[in-house]
Amino acid sequence: MAEGKETTLSGMNIPRPIIPKEHGAWAVLFVPMVVGVGATGLWPGRVLFLALSALGIFMSYVPVQILLRDRFLMSQGNDRVRQARVWATAFLALGLFFAIPLLMSGYWLLPAFAAIGVLGFAVNFGLTRRFPKTIPGDLVSVVSLTLTAPAAYYVVLGVLDRTALSIWLLNVLFFGCSVFYVHMKIRATSMKKEELTWGERISLGKLNLIYHAVVLTVVFALAWRHFTPPLAALAFVPMAAHAIYGTYKLSGKVRFKNLGFLLVGQAILFALIMVATK
Repeated sequence: MAEGKETTLSGMNIPRPIIPKEHGAWAVLFVPMVVGVGATGLWPGRVLFLALSALGIFMSYVPVQILLRDRFLMSQGNDRVRQARVWATAFLALGLFFAIPLLMSGYWLLPAFAAIGVLGFAVNFGLTRRFPKTIPGDLVSVVSLTLTAPAAYYVVLGVLDRTALSIWLLNVLFFGCSVFYVHMKIRATSMKKEELTWGERISLGKLNLIYHAVVLTVVFALAWRHFTPPLAALAFVPMAAHAIYGTYKLSGKVRFKNLGFLLVGQAILFALIMVATK
């Protein structure tokens, strides 16, 4: 169905839903939430309200982006703007609807998480006004989306403590690995060469390798200082090994769909290891 085309539902013209297409973004939203809940060792039903609220807010970001681009950058077309306005309203209403029971239960710090997320969205929009994919912009998105980890921890236990901060930090560091890895692959495809020399691989992959080296150093230092569970450092080993191997085998031919599924699988493995370390 073409963009902006309308379908009929209950006798009303309702624009086609605007759904975020990035596979990785869904993992960055929900994997930290699982890790946050898993860190408590409890799985109360009220976490479902948080998940549905976060889902609604997350799904609103694409239509809101369209509206902002129409307002500040260039016209997106009347049909597209109407479509975005309808679904931005619907998704934000969904997020608020499921947040109300949590607010009524006394979780008054949740709006602070939402405010940080909105700030991150605004910064990301500013960073990607000219280029849709940038490392700083993607890192800001990671910082915002992984807020579901401490938010879930807070909804379960009703407190924000050092553990909540540590699981947020670990999730930010982990999903930052994907940012640098994917951008390395994007730069490789821009070379328009199927085979790359060793020097080209190192040049393209140096940021990826440096980031993973820094992350492993930080994570093992946190574990050594007992800021995080010692075994939590193991959750980063598969991703680091993949980053090194991916740099070594780097070429200009990349199947991004397969890469996306692989990174989602690694995120699930990360969650499983983190939950098991509780």
